Formats: sequence, structure tokens, C-alpha cells
Amino acid sequence: MKPADMLAILHEEQARAKAMVAGLSHVSIRLSRATTEFGAFLVDKRTRSMEIRISRHIDDAEIVRETARHEFAHQAAWERYGHLGHGPLWQTLAVFLGCAPVACATYPVNAGLLSERQRYAVTCDRCGWSTTRQRRSKLVARPWRYACARCSGALRVSLVAPT
Repeated sequence: MKPADMLAILHEEQARAKAMVAGLSHVSIRLSRATTEFGAFLVDKRTRSMEIRISRHIDDAEIVRETARHEFAHQAAWERYGHLGHGPLWQTLAVFLGCAPVACATYPVNAGLLSERQRYAVTCDRCGWSTTRQRRSKLVARPWRYACARCSGALRVSLVAPT
């Protein structure tokens, strides 16, 4: 999906949310490079400025709509009640705006994109369990401080060859 098409859907959903929730203010919308989360509602509590970020890696228009409604429910809960998070107020507004009242939805992500961004592979020497990481996290930097959750084996980190 092209960024222009995504932004058109997002602005359409913003107009819909403003029509449904009285007093909902305009919030800036940005497309992010995130691959592990589809959307985020951000508030600077000092300046009270707000921003919604939606991942540019979403391929399906319906998932873009669902994610936008989810984030606009966060905006409405924040503006009306001062609440962030996925509590009962947010859940009520999420249902009202037409999205599922769940904290984290699981949708298929562009698998090719995810695999090309993985830089590190973490593997258990004992049982063979493995995972990948994009960033040099504490686990990647100091694997000797951690153990496998399945078998308590030692972990090994290797660089993933670019494809």
C-alpha cells in the first residue's frame, strides 16, 4: 500500500472519529518505520501535544482502518478523561468507534520485510530454541547474563547474513 493511500484512509478515519466524538481535536498523524507495533498514540504531558503514529508497513487497508480507530479511541480517552492505556473507558470508546477493544491485535506483517531487518540470531546451545533481534539489546550485547527459558541452557548470538 502506498503512503498516500494510507494517509488518505487515516485522514478519513480522523474525520469519522471527530464526527462521532464531540470535541475531539485535530491530531497530527505520521507514518512510522515500526515493524513490531502497528500504531501508537503519543502525548507530551508538559505541552499536551499529541501525535498518532501508524506503521507504513501495513499492507491491508482494513488493518490500517482498525489501527487508526484503535489510536483515535486512545485520543478520545485521553482528551475526555485524561486516561491512557486499555482500561474500561478506552474499551468503551473503542467499541463506539468500531474497533475491537483489545490491547494488541495480531495481524500478519510483511514477512519479507521482517526477515530482512533481523540483524541478530539468539540460539540456545542445549535445546536449539532460537529467536531474532533487530537491535543490539542487552540480550544481544551480553548473552552470558541470560539463560534459555525452556532448558536454562547457554545462549549464543550470531549475526544474520543479509539476504
